[in-house]
Amino acid sequence: MTRPQGSGVKATPDPPAEDAAAARARFQIRISRGLLFGFGGLVLLAVVAVLVVGLWSARQNTFDLLRDKSESTIELLLARIEQYLRPAEDQLFHLAKQFESGSIDLAADAEVAKFLSGALAATPQVRSVVLIRDERRMIFALRHNDGVKLQIVDIGKMPVLLDALEDGRAASGLHWGDVARPETSDVTLLNVRYSLHLDGRYVGLLAATVRVDTLSALLESTAKTLGGSAFVLYDKKFLLAHPKLVTGLPGLGADHPLPTIAEVGDPLILAAFVGGEVSPPTSSFEERTGIRILDAGGESVALLSRTIQRYGVHPWLIAVHFPAANISDELERLRWAAIAGGIVLLVSLGFAYAMARYLSKPLVRLAVAAQHIRDLTLDRVHHLPGSVFKEVSSADQAFNSMVSGLRWFETYVPRNLVHRLVRQGDQASTASIAREATVMFTDIVGFTRLSEAMTAPETATFLNAHFAMLGQCVEAEGGTIDKFIGDALMAFWGAPEALPDHAARACRAAIAIRGAVTADNARRRAAGAPPVRVRIGIHTGEVIVGNIGAPGRINYTVVGDTVNAANRVEQLGKEVDQSDTDVTIVLSGATTRAAGAAINPALVGKRQIRGREEEIEIYRL
Repeated sequence: MTRPQGSGVKATPDPPAEDAAAARARFQIRISRGLLFGFGGLVLLAVVAVLVVGLWSARQNTFDLLRDKSESTIELLLARIEQYLRPAEDQLFHLAKQFESGSIDLAADAEVAKFLSGALAATPQVRSVVLIRDERRMIFALRHNDGVKLQIVDIGKMPVLLDALEDGRAASGLHWGDVARPETSDVTLLNVRYSLHLDGRYVGLLAATVRVDTLSALLESTAKTLGGSAFVLYDKKFLLAHPKLVTGLPGLGADHPLPTIAEVGDPLILAAFVGGEVSPPTSSFEERTGIRILDAGGESVALLSRTIQRYGVHPWLIAVHFPAANISDELERLRWAAIAGGIVLLVSLGFAYAMARYLSKPLVRLAVAAQHIRDLTLDRVHHLPGSVFKEVSSADQAFNSMVSGLRWFETYVPRNLVHRLVRQGDQASTASIAREATVMFTDIVGFTRLSEAMTAPETATFLNAHFAMLGQCVEAEGGTIDKFIGDALMAFWGAPEALPDHAARACRAAIAIRGAVTADNARRRAAGAPPVRVRIGIHTGEVIVGNIGAPGRINYTVVGDTVNAANRVEQLGKEVDQSDTDVTIVLSGATTRAAGAAINPALVGKRQIRGREEEIEIYRL
């Protein structure tokens, strides 16, 4: 039969577009990762920013709180020292003003002794009050047992007191002297002095002494209320106050009134002070809070200290220490805040991950379904369920509608043909071109008689099963089913892909059809149904292949004399048909020569076919 020829439109390849698409593909990421990095990144940035700022603020507040606490602790110790020593200063100043104003006659020993005794009674922490007159006579009131001992002494042979008298000559007003331990005393004493002047003339030295061991006891009791222990360094190398000084240390005397750091042997002091100076801070915590964390004999200890120069020419370093666990509550709260922040961060990241998965899941389903659409495997495309997100749900509904339409489209378009065209992409020309190909026609012998015994649905079912069986054989050899014409099938090899063995493939497909039909007839005979006999005609030659048809109805097909000749060859099967065979395969000489040694057909002879002047060779396979 004659096929109309047509024309097609050639697709122009666009290499730059291909390169751009390939470049984009190299930098593409999965949407789940994009959403995860997007949501997770924002959550991470927000939570980390809040966490860092919050922890930094909490850290600063904690450090400030501990610094304030340490300063208040030191201030409390300083206040206790002031409360202990200030009465001695006040009383001495009051006495000095009495002498300088003339209210008390310095020459009246009895009157002086009376005032000294009264001053001693008013200040219980003062051990003695002394007046050394310029003529080297000393009147002193000494707290002794439960009373006061008064005594007038010539100090001409007491160099220590003579030196103190001379030192007072160069001084003025109230001042503190060096720590001393008189030979007649069993305790070390602090002393505050006042240089007396009458009418601009130095007349003597007024002094009051305070026990050092009592100061140690006072500071230790105060420190214990804070859960710690206190000490005072004097002149960077001696201990002025320490718990061990409360009960006294052996080896002290007039020449050695205070013990050294090494003599006391306190491991904390030995670890904390180098040359009498506090060891430098080793962390930002120590620098900000003023608290040193030290290892004292295997115990972690917190040390607070401050240096003052209020009482004499030598500096005092006031320190208190307590177990480091005492400050751990504040640090523990900071640590728990960090842990809580970390948990919030992990929960937030987990929520971001879950949200990214939840949002990406319908999009991934859509992408997978689109891949199946691209591969034309519509049977693997499942119905998309939609989403709580309106836009995604609309996309799913539109996609489902598209798939329904494509399933109808798939019914009328050869899937394998489209696969091959898609596989070749823009390089595959769908314009009408001339190419050598092999064309096959099949026909059911006596179909009219067979169909008379069947209803319309039964006829359709029969033909569908028959063409499905033949189609499998054709597609297995890389052939393309062009069309179904009644009970006939037309297929071709060599387009759109160029196949060098297209003739041999067509012959192998014909042999496979014969095997399939023979096996099917065996089942039909066993079921008592009449067998189906098929004729197959194959011819090889030049065809016009491409998009042929009207603008509204285009087919990718082959046309030309070769197609007509293949149809005539199939018709010649009536002449060579053997009634005892289920399938008759007739080949043209062109097909036989193109197939070569792949087949071994029998020569029937030359035959004249309609539409050609010359006879062609006919073979039976």
